[in-house]
Amino acid sequence: MERPIDLLALADETFPHLYRERIEPILKDREVERLAAVATFWRRAGLGALATLGVVALAFFLAFNFDLAIFAGLATGMLAGAWATAPARAVALSAKKHALEAIAGAINCSYALDTFPPDGMEQFTHWQLVPTGDRATFQDRFAGAHHGCSFAFFDGHVQKKVRTRRGSRWETLFRGQLICIEFPKQFSGTTLVHRDAGMFNFIGAWGTSLQRVGLGESRLEKAFEVYASDQVEARTLIHPVFMERLLELEAQFNGQQLRCAFVSGRLLIAIEGGDRFELGSMFRTLLDEARVQVILKDVREIMKLIDTVLTAERGILPA
Repeated sequence: MERPIDLLALADETFPHLYRERIEPILKDREVERLAAVATFWRRAGLGALATLGVVALAFFLAFNFDLAIFAGLATGMLAGAWATAPARAVALSAKKHALEAIAGAINCSYALDTFPPDGMEQFTHWQLVPTGDRATFQDRFAGAHHGCSFAFFDGHVQKKVRTRRGSRWETLFRGQLICIEFPKQFSGTTLVHRDAGMFNFIGAWGTSLQRVGLGESRLEKAFEVYASDQVEARTLIHPVFMERLLELEAQFNGQQLRCAFVSGRLLIAIEGGDRFELGSMFRTLLDEARVQVILKDVREIMKLIDTVLTAERGILPA
C-alpha cells in the first residue's frame, strides 16, 4: 500500500511527481475510452444530421406544412443529439469517479460520487447557512481526518419549486460547496460568521439570542459580520488569522458569500459557487494535471483552516 501524501508538506513544485505516479496512470485508461467515445459521437452526429434532414424533407413533402416539418426536425435532432452524446457522458462519469477516487486515495481521504448522507445538513439549514428548499442534491464528497479532526466537503444544490403562468419551474436557492469539520471537543457557545450585508446585517441575528461581535480591524469589519452567544469564546475563535484563512478558502474555491458557524463540536462552512469537481469537456484530453492540482489545493486549504482553529482554541485539542 502506498503511503498517503502529506498535503501541507507538499510543495507546488513536487506536485508533478505525485500526479505522474498516482493519478496519471488511471487517467490514461480513461483517455483511451474518451477517444473512442468522441469518435462514436462524430459518427452518430453525422448519422443524426442526415436523419434530421430526412425527417424534415419527408414531413414537408407529405404535409406541405413548414411548421410541422420544423417541429419534426427539432424533435429528431434532439433525439439524435442524446444518442450521439450518450457514450461521451458515460465515459465522463466513469473518468471522473476513477480520477477523484485516485486523488482521494493519494491523500488518505475517501470519495463518494453521490450516494452519501450530507454531513451536518440539519445544522446548515437551522442556522440559515443554507436555505431550505423543496429538493436538494449532493455529490462529490471528500472525507478525511487531520490532527484528530474529521472533515467532509461536497457540492450541494438546493432548489424550490416556483409556480408560473405555464406551470412551474425549479429555482436555485443555493449552489456551491459545503464543508463540515468535526472537532474532538464541544464549543461552549454558538458563533456565526456571515459576509457583510450592509444595512441588512440585522436580519442574520433576528430572533436569536446571539449578539454582534466586533472584529477590531476595519478591513475585516467590512468583509464579515459575526454573531455569538459566548463573546469570550467568539473572540478566541474569530481572530484575524482565522478570518484571513476564510478569505483564502473562498478565493481557492472561486466562491462568494462565504458563511460559517461554530456550533456544538462542528465548524460548518457554506460557499456559493458552481460545481467544483468536474474534469471538463470530453472533447479535451483528460491528461491535464492542472485540474487535479486545484482539487489538492482545495483539501489543503481546509487542513490549514483546521490548524488555525486548533491553534487558536487550545481547549479543543485532543488530550
